[in-house]
Amino acid sequence: MDSTLERKFVLAALFVLALLALQATSRQLQEASMYDRHEQWMEKHGRVYKDAAEKERRFNIFKDNVKFIETFNRASNRPYILGINRFADLTNEEFKASRNGHKISSHPRPSKSIPFKYQNVTAVPSTKDWRKGGAVTAIKDQGQCEGAKYWLVKNSWGTSWGEEGYIRMQRGIGAKEGLCGIAIDASYPTA
Repeated sequence: MDSTLERKFVLAALFVLALLALQATSRQLQEASMYDRHEQWMEKHGRVYKDAAEKERRFNIFKDNVKFIETFNRASNRPYILGINRFADLTNEEFKASRNGHKISSHPRPSKSIPFKYQNVTAVPSTKDWRKGGAVTAIKDQGQCEGAKYWLVKNSWGTSWGEEGYIRMQRGIGAKEGLCGIAIDASYPTA
């Protein structure tokens, strides 16, 4: 009886060890797959690191960002998805420091509203595509959709970002400042 119990214990221990080894192997395969994805991403974006330590650091950031992107997209509770782009090996802090050039003025805004220069114009089309009128420049490195109203905004990161260099920002969301603060400062072509 004692030896049967001992055998069962040994078998159970071996089973647990096999499961742990399987999990470790699976993790290693996922890591290898992520490593391949990072290598392909590096090639696509011409990324070269100064040494192995920097490459390892950037790989870990890339891996964390890809995990965030895939988790976010699986949730499917937003009207947009995230993608892996040329910034995928940057931390949020690095991205913000290198790309957020717009500075909100430190000068206080007037307390009363200033009237809009063209407020009495009545012959205004319901929509205007400024791209077709030539008022928006070509994308440099730097409407309506499914029943929701959007601002069509040219991004400053190139044509590989968003929809061929444009993003849709939902209008009429209820917040006075709009989505991502788009309604804080007027910015529109005048030509």
